[in-house]
Order: sequence, then structure tokens, then C-alpha cells
Amino acid sequence: MSRNALTLVFPAAVALLVCSLVVLFLTATGLEPGPRWTTEPEQAEAGGCGVIDKPVVKPDSLQLNQLGITPSDLAAGDALFKSNCAQCHAVNDVVVGPALAGLDKRRPMPWIIKWVKNSSKVIASGDEYAVKIFNQYQKQQMPSFALSDEEIGQIITYVRSQQGTAGPAMYAPQAVAAN
Repeated sequence: MSRNALTLVFPAAVALLVCSLVVLFLTATGLEPGPRWTTEPEQAEAGGCGVIDKPVVKPDSLQLNQLGITPSDLAAGDALFKSNCAQCHAVNDVVVGPALAGLDKRRPMPWIIKWVKNSSKVIASGDEYAVKIFNQYQKQQMPSFALSDEEIGQIITYVRSQQGTAGPAMYAPQAVAAN
């Protein structure tokens, strides 16, 4: 390849690499949801490519009110999740820690509250599930959070509202039970 061609190709390749890393970072941190993978019927509609540009459908306010969820609780949970949890967790995807979808079905709320406030104490108590999660995620210690019980409840409410809404890989609770 000639030197002139390299002077054109190299900067373009570096720019593409930087853009790819930025998208990867934003997707991994939960700041950008990334593409949503389609089901087979949706693939036909999308031209068979497997990725669609439709917005993810989220519950409307009527559905939320029927579930006893207020928009303010949902907004508070969203803000708390993004400022405290999104660095290591996503709702539907495994990041550094497990996906949080279905957490309230796998563990009772008092257990979740104790875990969020001081996971190392729950692990040290010998709790079988806590030890299993700790070992499954390379003994990565979850930091303790000074959140109120109400704030933790708001995060769980937000997680419930987002379950199954986006992401190519759903976290299956059976995967933890099987390991």
C-alpha cells in the first residue's frame, strides 16, 4: 500500500475504533441501551437482519397505576439505579454483576435490603445464595450502599418495570441455580 493511501486509511481506522469503543462503553454502563435483537416474526418485518430500530415498548402510566407504581417512584428508582447500580448491573444483561431482572422473585425483599446495605455481611453469615453469587462472579465484592429501605424498593420497582424490555441476553435465574 502506498504512503498516501495509508495516510487516509489509518486516521479513518483509528476514528472507527474510537467510535466503537465509545459505543461499547456506553452500552456496558447502561447509558445507551444498544440494539434490540428481534424475534423471528420481527426479523421478517425488519428485513431479516435481526436488529430493529423500533423503540423499546415500556409500560404506560395506566399499566403502572394498575400495578400501584407511581411515576415519581419509577423516576426515583431510575435515578437511583443509574447512580448506584448501572456501573455493575443492567436489568436484563449480565455486566460485572448479575442481571437484576426477576431479583424480587429469586430473593425476598428483606434479603435484598440486607444484601444492598452490606453484601459482605450476608456472605460472611454463610447464606448459601449469597456465597454462590459471590463465587460465580469471581469473588467480586459488591460495595455497601447507604440507601434507605424505601430507596431500595424504588430501585426494585424500576427494575420490575424494565424487565425484558431490551438487550440480547436475558439473565436466567436457572443459570445461578444450576451452578
